[in-house]
Amino acid sequence: MAGAAGLLASGLPRPLLAQDTASITTAFGWISNVEYAGFWAALDQGYFTEEGLDAPYLAGGPNAPDVLVSLASDAAQVAFANWLPLLDAIGKDNDFQILGSAWAKSPSGLLSLAANPVRTPQDLVGKRILAQNPSDTSIFDAVLTKAGLPLDYEIIPTGFSPEPLLAGDGDVYLCFATNQPITLENMGMVQDKDFVVTLFDDIGYVVKAGLMVAKKSYIAENRDTLVKYARAMIKGWEYAFANPAYAAQIVIDNYGADLGLDLAQQTRQMELQIPLMKPTPEYKLYLFDTADITGNMTEAAEAVGRSVPPLADLVDFSIAEEAYATL
Repeated sequence: MAGAAGLLASGLPRPLLAQDTASITTAFGWISNVEYAGFWAALDQGYFTEEGLDAPYLAGGPNAPDVLVSLASDAAQVAFANWLPLLDAIGKDNDFQILGSAWAKSPSGLLSLAANPVRTPQDLVGKRILAQNPSDTSIFDAVLTKAGLPLDYEIIPTGFSPEPLLAGDGDVYLCFATNQPITLENMGMVQDKDFVVTLFDDIGYVVKAGLMVAKKSYIAENRDTLVKYARAMIKGWEYAFANPAYAAQIVIDNYGADLGLDLAQQTRQMELQIPLMKPTPEYKLYLFDTADITGNMTEAAEAVGRSVPPLADLVDFSIAEEAYATL
């Protein structure tokens, strides 16, 4: 007992007791790859443990439940969701609130071949669009409506590989700029010479991706837990940004070990996503100008008949702000 007392008095961290630990589950929209490197780093570096948190997670993928379904059913307490599905869920009386955004600039975009490039909304008119989900029509409707163009296009269901684009099954492929273009690079193709990547941000659909969402009721009752969670996540991401090779390696070795991922691909994906997540050294992860919501994001939503709740009901950035203030 005397030895234990001396250890505590020395200023070393007190071991966490069971009653000190809070559990908070995160629902991700895609498989356990480097897209969520900051979360893996926070687990691997012990940042959640330091905050007294147990941080289980629900991996996403083609056959996984939608993140907002997991959130609504209390299978998860935090989810990373997209704008229009979030508005639809709120419209069905879910008490969801945005706590931040994982991406400074959305990685969602359009992949086309240089012989038939898509660089503007006008270029979409009459195109055969390879897309993964029927609901993706709402994005294209928003882009074309905002540009004053006819809703003249065809959606062709496809998977998560861009090879159907090369086969001529469609004219343009709905992609993540940090994912499918790497497949073409690995085939020896060169961006802007053989293929074109156009971000939705650059054709008028300026909408934040990876919105960090929780229930208002959970936020009200667990604010301190969420501040700790945000602080651990910020530290995890900063570590991953500073150590991109490490971030890819822990995915291959641990968190995505059973997915058949390729280290070179994961390393390249991490390289591509850093400027979209942290464009400047001063940029604060999760925090963004709420004028983006009242401006571009509301315009995109209203273009496809979605209503946007009042900002005070929709957003609470105070948790991320407190996490930064207490780092």
